[in-house]
Amino acid sequence: MSEELNSLIKEYAQHPLKNFPMKDATVSRHEGNFICWDEITVYLKIQDNKIEDYSFDGNCSTITLAASSFLAEFILWVSLDQVLSWNYTTMLDHWFEVSPRRKRAAVIAIMWARNAIHEYLKDGKEDEFSDLLDD
Repeated sequence: MSEELNSLIKEYAQHPLKNFPMKDATVSRHEGNFICWDEITVYLKIQDNKIEDYSFDGNCSTITLAASSFLAEFILWVSLDQVLSWNYTTMLDHWFEVSPRRKRAAVIAIMWARNAIHEYLKDGKEDEFSDLLDD
C-alpha cells in the first residue's frame, strides 16, 4: 500500500465522517462480518428514490471504519438503482484501494447499504460479499 493511500485510510479512520446513529433514518441495516468480527449499522434516509442522508456506527476494524466514512463522500443524492450496482470497483474508482485480503472490509458499508435498500424496496433480495467482489 502506498504511503499516500495509507495516510488517507488513517485520516478517515481517525476522523470519520457520518459516524453516528441516525435518529430519523428511513431504513437501517445491522450486520457483522464473521471473518474480522466487524459489526456496523448503516442508516439511510431516502427521498425521491435517492439517498438524502447516510450514517453508520458500530465496532469495526480500521479499514471498515475508513471505508464506511469514505462512502459518505459520494453516496449522497445518488439514486437507489445506482447504489445497488456498486461494488469494490466503485471504491477503486473513488481512489480507495486496499490489499486483496482487506477487500471485504472495504465493501462492508456498501453491501449493508445495498441490503438496506433491498429491505426498503421489499424486493426480497439480499447481497453477499460475492456480489461485490470480483475474486
